[in-house]
Amino acid sequence: MFWLNLLHIYQPPQQKEEIIKKITLESYSKILNILKKHPKEKITLNINGSLTEQFAQYGFKNIIDDIKKLAEKGQIELVASAKYHLILPLVPEQEIIRQIKLNNETNKKYFGEIYQPKGFFIPELAYSFKVAKILKKLGYQWIVLDEIAHKEKKTQDENNFYQIKGLNNFYVFFRNRKISNLFFTGEIKNSKDFFKILSVKRQIKNNALITALDGENLGHHQLKMAEIWQEILNSKKLQTMTYSEYLAMNSMKNIKEVEPQECSWASKESELKKGVPFAYWNNPNNKIHQLQWKLTKLAIKIVFQLKQKYSDTLKYQNIRKELDQSLFSCQYWWATMDPNWSPRMIKKGAEKLLKVIELAYDAQFVNLDFFQKAENLYNKIIFTTKETQKNSKFKI
Repeated sequence: MFWLNLLHIYQPPQQKEEIIKKITLESYSKILNILKKHPKEKITLNINGSLTEQFAQYGFKNIIDDIKKLAEKGQIELVASAKYHLILPLVPEQEIIRQIKLNNETNKKYFGEIYQPKGFFIPELAYSFKVAKILKKLGYQWIVLDEIAHKEKKTQDENNFYQIKGLNNFYVFFRNRKISNLFFTGEIKNSKDFFKILSVKRQIKNNALITALDGENLGHHQLKMAEIWQEILNSKKLQTMTYSEYLAMNSMKNIKEVEPQECSWASKESELKKGVPFAYWNNPNNKIHQLQWKLTKLAIKIVFQLKQKYSDTLKYQNIRKELDQSLFSCQYWWATMDPNWSPRMIKKGAEKLLKVIELAYDAQFVNLDFFQKAENLYNKIIFTTKETQKNSKFKI
């Protein structure tokens, strides 16, 4: 049985150095050391450019070097993504394309020629057909989605290979949610637990087990999980393979067209039935979310308008860079209240979005009324967050 395991590692822009150091020691270093000790084992890896830059900034060049060497040996397949981990279906096409290009530039700079991604990791596996069309146009060959995206609710099987309807030669893998989430929930305490659940779920009969998960689960979110992953590899019961290797091996198999539904890897059936595919980032019943997106759209709108007149100026470039970083997904996720809640991250996101407008105002690109409109939205976000904190069970 083949195991296609994609690990996604990311930290938001301007993350605290001590947090980067802690997670590197608890997770990132362990993952890479395990791969070095097991030269026949393979993973598919997404590292967003935001984290790559912070590895370099905070003195973790050894992590970058190890990833590069393992990729050169064929143990790691590197994939593309959006640099600052924004929710792609919720932003305009030009922002999607820009973030992908920024990500490629950053990772190409640090990983060199070995960085030639065929696959694409959509942040939070937040899918829409709009996004798929853009990725196909940019030349990517495949994506991975959560199994809930498959309307027939089937993960990969040995009889079919999946292509998105209307996009020839653009393939989709469906991850097994249950098995992927085992590395986060703490349900397994050793490799025996893993294989017991795998057997019960009747995944053994399939030709491939497809998983996709946050790399931080291995050692950071779950302190012993890196060791359990190593136990699983030591068992030799699964043959690890990269996604692109599996795609190449199965190129002659039956191709089945599918139309994935809009969703993320956190979506619930109840949310999808209500037409809310991205509830963790844009819930129509979440007051903070709605205010956040009003401010987000205002920032995107003004930067797009300013580009036509000021794109060659240094002031515009600073505004543009601020917008790039301000679109990170964490600010919305931490406002979900189900159970994610962090007033600090909500405020950080709102501050960065307001900074976009403030820089434009300081450069005399926008008038006072426009800036005050943005400032009013910012104040509403902060006030609503404080009121929610005051009237809820959440602790700061």
